[in-house]
Amino acid sequence: MNVFKIPVSVTYLTGRVLLIGAISASPMFLSQKKDSLKEKSIDEIVVVGYGTQKKSKVSGAVAEASLDKLTSRSLSGVGEVLQGKAPGVTVVNEGGDPNGSPKVNIRGLGGINGETPLYVVDGVVFNGTPSINPNDIQDISVLKDASAAIYGARSSGGVILITTKRGKKGNLTVDFDVKYGINQAWRLKESLNAAEFQDVMYQAFSNAGKLSNLPKAFNPTLYPEGRITKTDWMKEIFRTGSIQEYNMNLSGGNEKSRYFVGMNHRSLEGILLNTQAKRYNFRVNSEHKVKDWLTIGENMYYNYSDGNTAETKSGYTGALVAAMYYPPNVPVYTPSGAFSGLPIDVAGGYGDMINPVAYLKRINIRNPTHEILINPYAEITLAKDLKFRSNFSQTFKLGNVKNFTYRVLEIGKIFDANNLEYQSNNSSTALAEQLLTYKIAAGKHNFDFLGGFTFQKTIEEGFLAKSYDFRSEAEVFQHLQNAADTNREVSSYKYKQALVSYLARVNYDYAGKYIVSVLGRRDGSSLVAKQNRFANYYALSGAWVVSKENFMQDISWLSSLKLRGSYGILGNLGGISPQAVNPLMTRDNNIIFGQDPSQNIAYYATTRPNPNLKWGKSEQTNFGVDASFLQNSLAVQFDYFVKNSKDQIFKVSLPSTSTYNDQYVNAGLFQDKGYELGINYNSKRTGDFTYSIGATFSQLKNTVKQLADVDEIFVNDNGVRGVLKPTRVKIGDPLYSFYGYKTDGIFQSEAEIKNYKDANGQMIQPNAKPGDIKFLKKEGNTGTLNNNDFVNLGSPYPKFSYGFSYNMTWKNFDLNLFFQGVYGNKIFNGFKFISMNPGGTGQNYNMERDILNAWTPQNTNTNIPRLAQGDPSGNYSKVSDFYIEDGSYLRLKNLTIGYSLPKELYRKLDVNKVRIYITTNNLFTITKYTGFDPEVGMNSYGVDTGRYPQARSFIFGVELGL
Repeated sequence: MNVFKIPVSVTYLTGRVLLIGAISASPMFLSQKKDSLKEKSIDEIVVVGYGTQKKSKVSGAVAEASLDKLTSRSLSGVGEVLQGKAPGVTVVNEGGDPNGSPKVNIRGLGGINGETPLYVVDGVVFNGTPSINPNDIQDISVLKDASAAIYGARSSGGVILITTKRGKKGNLTVDFDVKYGINQAWRLKESLNAAEFQDVMYQAFSNAGKLSNLPKAFNPTLYPEGRITKTDWMKEIFRTGSIQEYNMNLSGGNEKSRYFVGMNHRSLEGILLNTQAKRYNFRVNSEHKVKDWLTIGENMYYNYSDGNTAETKSGYTGALVAAMYYPPNVPVYTPSGAFSGLPIDVAGGYGDMINPVAYLKRINIRNPTHEILINPYAEITLAKDLKFRSNFSQTFKLGNVKNFTYRVLEIGKIFDANNLEYQSNNSSTALAEQLLTYKIAAGKHNFDFLGGFTFQKTIEEGFLAKSYDFRSEAEVFQHLQNAADTNREVSSYKYKQALVSYLARVNYDYAGKYIVSVLGRRDGSSLVAKQNRFANYYALSGAWVVSKENFMQDISWLSSLKLRGSYGILGNLGGISPQAVNPLMTRDNNIIFGQDPSQNIAYYATTRPNPNLKWGKSEQTNFGVDASFLQNSLAVQFDYFVKNSKDQIFKVSLPSTSTYNDQYVNAGLFQDKGYELGINYNSKRTGDFTYSIGATFSQLKNTVKQLADVDEIFVNDNGVRGVLKPTRVKIGDPLYSFYGYKTDGIFQSEAEIKNYKDANGQMIQPNAKPGDIKFLKKEGNTGTLNNNDFVNLGSPYPKFSYGFSYNMTWKNFDLNLFFQGVYGNKIFNGFKFISMNPGGTGQNYNMERDILNAWTPQNTNTNIPRLAQGDPSGNYSKVSDFYIEDGSYLRLKNLTIGYSLPKELYRKLDVNKVRIYITTNNLFTITKYTGFDPEVGMNSYGVDTGRYPQARSFIFGVELGL
């Protein structure tokens, strides 16, 4: 007895099953169907949230991620798989750190604490991003509109549904894949050589009228050694890293049982010294038909990861920053082999700085993380078309951090202390789902009913211990008890949360032509107060399959046409802290109280409880069109959406008279709207040649509509060295917009400075000199420059994101091209503040070579202001569009060329497949951005102070099937 009784076949054009929900609903059946694909199909099986439908009957907005040649690539995780592959899904890498994770957004940021996407893997709802092996992924689909409301309180950020590989009926097959390659930096910035550094600083002191204070380090007469270049520090910190990856899959089965076993190891050396990442994965999926009415199965996996990472976000001690400003006349090592410091007799002229090679090689962070999933399930056929499914999962995530910080004794920036820090961060999540489905057909009327109950509980706990002053820094002594200092830090925590849910859905269609879907979910969360614990979410969607109307039958070039629409309310748990309703007490050892006042220990809360707090919600509207042409060879999907995120959770400051520091409140309204386009074309086979083309395009506009009793919020945690703070959240603007002065080039003469006046005839920049930046007054303002003259300088979030892929096969050769890019985002290049500002940071750092193009009376056609030590005119210390750059880019993300040995050779070798291939990532990038890399990420809101750049990789691989 088959688990499914739906008379449909899977389209040859996609070769995949579209997943739209928590249940992969008999992957045995889906795999069997894929084995018998026909070039002409009736329709495609679609798995929706907790059920199945034909694709032609789906009324929501669903994006399929194209996974062409996925196994040929070496990827860190799910985020990289999705980049540029699905319309409406924006993936931004947070730099190129091998241990980093990209930020994934579905239809925008979703507000100031917009929820990240919810991941569902083989029916298991995850907290956070699952650590799965990308090579185990069979299909990815994304719920983008109100249809995601079937997942209730956590669905406002969209839902990403992943199906992993399954076994197929047949003999045991074994597939091996081995990759080896190299990583290299695709662009490096150049700093001044030693002679140029001396000359530039001498000129900067001269222009500022400070030659009498010129340090010896920059006086070529007194310190001629300062002109001898001994080290190119930027080249010293970068290296050619290696990539190794090994995959082995075993699969097989019969009429009763199917199984899949996957194993993976990946080791990656970063392009910065002493940075690396590695992982091990093991997966088992199987399903067994015990009786005609009973099917059981399980999904299990284990993931281990570890790595070493470098700080590149800091404008003070970031690795790239340190390499840029360290003096080139200093060698990396002393003659004895120790790390060099600044020359002692001129060190004061340079300032506080660390040897960047020493910094990187001293990094000693270990972060082993174990993730384990156990997911048994059972499906019972109670009667014809009436089924019950019980799904249980237990996920464990065990993380430990050991970080030993060494002493830095080299002259420059001395840290005469060391410490050891241990952290443990563990979590366990239990999920239980009980679901009942029933299908009924009456003539042309078709109904599909779903009802269910789910419960999920998560426990997080951990501790931190830190000790100081290790007399020996040898690794064998790096244990807490070996510290000489008895002052130690110890803390621990434990949080619990639970979510209980009731869900229902009714799908109806008339002759597959008129389609309506109604769904609802009621969620209860322990994170909010009792009276607000439960909330309801719902969605209504409908579709009209126009191509099935009689008046459309004579249009031969149109294969199908469907109009869709949806509306619903989705939940947002993002931003709710476990301390928002019931804050933890803080311990203070120095509180004086009592009848006879004395010093005592006291406990008090710094956050005011808010029993009225509730989670946020998202109101989403979508209109879409699905069309296919030329006998389904060309498929087009278009969607227009509006997403209003309400009741965002703000942490607001309270007056000192309240006795609390802050409180969490509901406020704010943020809107994301735009349109999306997906196009796929599959050619007919012409002899030995066939090809396919895919393209995705997403446009987005974000607007802040309301805030918490204020018109704007200043974001201060992403500034540059505490001086430049460009980011604001302001009503009427895009979220996290940059604010600063507009500029109008550079003053060329004293006359131009004197003639630059406001409406009252007052000079606007009376202290400026020729060669200084001309900062514009805001229209209508008078007087000297001030913060009221700041204007919106752009948003770090792209206006458009897109992807383009081309797949081709000719005889035994295959080719895959994948381009990805963004357009319209701005980057605040804070690296300029450090690397082009002679002495303006308070230290006399080296600079990048672009400073050689600084304004002089003989070099006026430039946008770089004059050299002046200490930045007396504020050219660099004022936030302005001098730092704003276009972050748009087009990148050849992947190029793969493969060759499969002819079948005649397979038989001789007694194997099923042999394929060799070469693949490259980030082969070239087209961008106007002048920094290291345009993918600076959003965790610093688009402010770049020298982020770890993306690497270019070249990989050779071999696939072998037995």
